[in-house]
Amino acid sequence: MQKTALIITVIIFMTVSCNQQKSSPLDNWKAGSANDDVFIEMTQDDMEALIKNDLPYLEIDWQYSTERTYDEIENWATNVKQRADKAGITIWSVHLPFGGPFDISQTNDTLRQKAVELNMNDMILSAKIVSPKKFVIHPSAEPIADEERAARIEASKKSLRELASKAKELNIPLLVENLPRTCLGNTSTELLEIINGIDNTAICFDVNHLLIEPQVSFVQNTIGKIQTTHMSDYDRKNERHWLPGEGVINWTELLTALIESGYKGPFIYEASKGKEPNIVTIQSLGDRWKKLKQNYIQ
Repeated sequence: MQKTALIITVIIFMTVSCNQQKSSPLDNWKAGSANDDVFIEMTQDDMEALIKNDLPYLEIDWQYSTERTYDEIENWATNVKQRADKAGITIWSVHLPFGGPFDISQTNDTLRQKAVELNMNDMILSAKIVSPKKFVIHPSAEPIADEERAARIEASKKSLRELASKAKELNIPLLVENLPRTCLGNTSTELLEIINGIDNTAICFDVNHLLIEPQVSFVQNTIGKIQTTHMSDYDRKNERHWLPGEGVINWTELLTALIESGYKGPFIYEASKGKEPNIVTIQSLGDRWKKLKQNYIQ
């Protein structure tokens, strides 16, 4: 009788243990998305859908002051903030405009100073209205010829010193994004060359932009520097912004490397284009994040 009771106890213990959900460091990460093409309008329904799909963090692509007045931008941003607050969304980051007159790597100093002014105005206004935790900025536009690369790096560094100083006054870190092709910061080595020695800067890690260097190598070379992400998949031939799992990235390997580097999140998507017939939606972003966490545990 005692033996039977013991066997039953062991079976119950093993059944309960097996049914308990395994945990991982990813359970403590927050997830979210840049508005990008998936929900560019950021309606109240969009905000509610983010919460419903366990994506409570939002990166806002800041609107271009070359296309809209500051009054129009302020009205737009105020509405976004109100919707986010109502839904319980955290505005994690503001992605500053890039390219054209916003390019901080221009070697013509008059144009470079104008780019700094435009970016600084956007930082000040966005801090006032939406209070992001981080700013994200591109170190350059493109194309950049080999013979002008060194000068463009110096111009970018000069601009970043000014912008990072202003961001520090606003108590918001300035995160410099790695970029693809001939852009500045297309490897970890070059990106570190650009930001090292500049106070209040760190890295926005865009996994879709690495065309030269493997993702895991980038993470290992920048330990302690990554403070946010742009997550999407691609074919390593060009940026594609596919859903994770639709390209060549080994996501379990990448997430393991991030965890081992000490990164604690968030997981911010910048996925806007699904490989047919998969259309990227807020629900598909949420479902894919769950799948990535499950794959990591398994």
